[in-house]
Amino acid sequence: MAQNERRLTEVSPVMTIHEGDTREIEYPSVHVRTVRARMETAAQGLSTRRVIASLADHLSLAPGMLAMPGQTTADRKRDTIKSGTLGAPGRFVQADGVTVTEASFTVTCPGRATDVYGSVTTWSGGSTGFLRCGVDPGKEPWIEEAYRLTCGPLDR
Repeated sequence: MAQNERRLTEVSPVMTIHEGDTREIEYPSVHVRTVRARMETAAQGLSTRRVIASLADHLSLAPGMLAMPGQTTADRKRDTIKSGTLGAPGRFVQADGVTVTEASFTVTCPGRATDVYGSVTTWSGGSTGFLRCGVDPGKEPWIEEAYRLTCGPLDR
């Protein structure tokens, strides 16, 4: 059984855009957390590529979309945050995250007397959200976390 959850990995600083402000300013993203893909089993010699490929197939993802054990979110390519794309005055934040998948598995191997059990944590894709400080960010936990880290407490 696999569980998917989006997790926040980076946020921008709060960007203040004024009425009529047409300049485009680039901001670096601020690291929040690193997710590392890993696989644990009780047996030696199990192919990580086969386990990850099987999980990708189970999730209806294309081969290569899931991170292999050892890969981290810090290694992935990220876009520079640009204020000029926001188009309205206010205080804004960009939140970036990934979809983390945690799953347990059982493998039956020919010639082996017992099944092999294990677990895998991996991540895929990228998610981006633009938040406006002072406006309810919605109910997604990773977006709420970005809001609290940058804009302050939620007023609910």
